[in-house]
Amino acid sequence: MPFPEGIETVTLTGHQTRADGSGVPLPVRVRPVPRRIVSAAHGVVVDDEWVAVTPDAGGHWSVELLAVDAAGCTPSGWTYRLETGGDAVFLSLPAALGEVDIAELVDAGADSGEYVLVPGPAGPPGPAGADSTVPGPPGEPGPQGEQGPPGAPPTGDQPGVTRTAFKPVDESVAASIVLQADDDLSIHVTAGAAYSIDGCLIVTGDPAGDLALTLTAPPGTTGGWTPTATTLGTTDGTGSVRMTRFDFGASSSMGATAAGVIVNPQGGVIAGADGVVTVQWAQAVSSATATVVRAGSWLRLTRMG
Repeated sequence: MPFPEGIETVTLTGHQTRADGSGVPLPVRVRPVPRRIVSAAHGVVVDDEWVAVTPDAGGHWSVELLAVDAAGCTPSGWTYRLETGGDAVFLSLPAALGEVDIAELVDAGADSGEYVLVPGPAGPPGPAGADSTVPGPPGEPGPQGEQGPPGAPPTGDQPGVTRTAFKPVDESVAASIVLQADDDLSIHVTAGAAYSIDGCLIVTGDPAGDLALTLTAPPGTTGGWTPTATTLGTTDGTGSVRMTRFDFGASSSMGATAAGVIVNPQGGVIAGADGVVTVQWAQAVSSATATVVRAGSWLRLTRMG
């Protein structure tokens, strides 16, 4: 099949093992899966008509075919249907193959390819209007302008944005096991949005009083959180680390010491309604010695979607 000069092709070869009743090898035929392949420069290059290839007496055959990724042609990435007298096989023949034997290929499946818009050549200029003169040729394009400054990063409650609530001063609770919302550690969330959660609570207190902690979220919220903190009974900050999953609003108790411990709440949340994710805490056991969440503690949410 003739092709326009310079267009990319692939030579496909093979050996026909099927013959008619006289022992003459059966013809091989091939056609593209899409109805036609078009080039902006050359128009229709090939259509979906069968190309018949006659093997020689030994059954060997060869045919030149348009590459499925030929430059300037659309669609691109399609396949050929090849029949040798038995079941059909679908082949992908990119230009990089150059010449390839069918025995080296595997069935690529039927694929009509991906269509891309290819601009055709400019048409001739129209006649001048009744009240105008014939326009001259277009001028050369001007120089490219300088690149503008980078845009500002996204802010607010948007996907990819991280927001942090920071605790500027100490907050104390004494002789109380009633969970109360922290004065500073809460962040607004949007219904249906997903967030990752982490935080750092700097906690001091009576080891007999310890710390009770929860994270609360709007009604209908799904997900969970874990305290990532030493369990009750620690006197020096060492011990087992609790990473049990809790629902939002369910509390967990953990150790506190006079020298201080670090509690790292973390989790994930899909907000059930507009509202806030809030740190709530109290003493696990009522003690006259205050349990304190220190300045420098923080809560952080990153919106995932």
